[in-house]
Parts: sequence; structure tokens; C-alpha cells
Amino acid sequence: RKQMSVVFSIRNKKSMFGYQKVMPAKDVLNLVEGVLTYSFEEAMLSRSLKDFPAMMCIRYGKSCLPIILRYLDQEHAYQFILADFATLEDWRLILEWLSALARQLGNEIHDNLGTSYDADSIFSFDYENHLLKNLQNLEKDPDLHQYQLQGFAHPVILDRELLRKILDSPQPLEEFSQVVKKVQYSSAFFSQVRFYRQNETGGIIGSYSLTEDTDTVLPRVPFVPAEFVEKVNMDEVIDWKVNLVEITGNPDMPESYKPVVAVNLEALLDALDSSEFELLDANQIEIKKLSKERLLQLAQLE
Repeated sequence: RKQMSVVFSIRNKKSMFGYQKVMPAKDVLNLVEGVLTYSFEEAMLSRSLKDFPAMMCIRYGKSCLPIILRYLDQEHAYQFILADFATLEDWRLILEWLSALARQLGNEIHDNLGTSYDADSIFSFDYENHLLKNLQNLEKDPDLHQYQLQGFAHPVILDRELLRKILDSPQPLEEFSQVVKKVQYSSAFFSQVRFYRQNETGGIIGSYSLTEDTDTVLPRVPFVPAEFVEKVNMDEVIDWKVNLVEITGNPDMPESYKPVVAVNLEALLDALDSSEFELLDANQIEIKKLSKERLLQLAQLE
């Protein structure tokens, strides 16, 4: 299932000699407080917005899904794109931003749903109903297994069980926004899988890592990330492992990190006490800092 988006555009201001000069990127970002882009260096932002293919923008500390900003030369328009499953904070930000730019340019805002707004009426865009309907439709989707939402920092995994829990809560939209926000702003280390081919059997091992005294996110059910799909077939993976790593000296020195042993992922998760982890979404588990003693205890699983 493809992630859908709502697209808004505002035509550039016309002057006697055609269209006004396109604003520098930083001036568009500065129309509302706290907006930044993580796609380009600060030093580049004094250039015209039309010099950039697209910018991923957030209000750090509040937003979760990026707003994509770009200038369409053929249409002489500023365009803003926001994914359908954006959080409440993301929606509030985009409406505030569209209003500020529409006021600056003196032009209307058009969306891809066929509606036009001015700088004031844009706040009547019913994003709450839009988001609720999308969550309800996703939960009812007969083909739903797991749905991945791409946040600015980390993916968020939704499944039917989690969606039901969200939709049954007293304030489903706040609940949903909290789930997404918790994943985006988690300070834990998100362990990335690495794949190795075994010489003896030719089978593939998928390996994550868990270091002592480090909050770490591991998957409950491992999967082959999109960037490896062409090289690694899910059927070929014969074992999913977690490399346990101890710190033997100064944590700031790479040589202090020593692999102890690789244990089976499922066995490791089963061995954890319920106080040692928290489920972040439908598939990502945050394991709280484990002491060296506890790590070496878990190393006995192999």
C-alpha cells in the first residue's frame, strides 16, 4: 500500500514584468517560527528556492513527518506536500505556514483535492477528519499486514492490532500522534541489520547489535530493509542474530567496544524481563540500558 499525500500550492506574485523573483529558501522557512530543513546545509539556504529540487522540512521538537517544499517553475508556484498519516502537529504547522505565505504573496492556496483557500480560510481544512478517515481505512484494509510510515528520523510500523488500539482510545488522533512522536524523538540507538553469507551452508545471517549501557531499538519480527531486497531474499535468511557488545574501557574510544557473542534474536527477546523493554510501535522494541552483568548473562543463551 503506497503512502498518499495532500499537495498544496500557491502561485507566485505577479508584477508588471511577469512573476516576482522566487524567494530565497531561508525566507520561506522563516515565515513561521522554528522551521528547518535537514536536506541542505544552512549556508546554502540564501539561494533561491527554485535552485533546490525539494526540501524536507520540520519544526524540530514538534513535527514528525517532513513537509516537502519546492518551487515548480512551469507552474510559477510554491508547493507543499504532506503525507496523509501526518500527526496533528504536522498539520497545524503546514496550515500556519501556508497561511503566512499566502498572505505574503496575496494569492490563494489550492489543494489537490480541488479546493481553494485564502490566508484565513486555510485553517478550516478539516485535517482531523482527514486523518481519522485514513486511519480507519487502513485498519479495514484486508491486505494490511504491516504499514511503514516514514518519519523524519525513523520509520514507524503500524499493524491492525495497533491501529485498533489507537482508534479505540478516547482521543485516537492524539494517541496516534503520540505513537509517531515517541519513535521520532527516541534517543535510543536504532540497530541496523547487517547481512553475512555463511561459508559452510551458503545461507545468510541477519545480524543486529546490542551494546551494554545503551538504549537500543530492535525489531520484534526481523525483515529485509528495502535497500537490501535486491541482494537478500527473505527465504535465504537462516538465522537472525544479535551481536552482544561490551565496553571494556573509555566509551569514547572505538577500541573499547568488544563483541562478546552473537545470540538468536527471538531467544534474546524472550529472555528479557518485561521491565527491560518497551514496545514503541507494531514492531520496534526499545530495550532499556542493560548492565555488563546482565549482558553477559544473556550471552549464555548461545
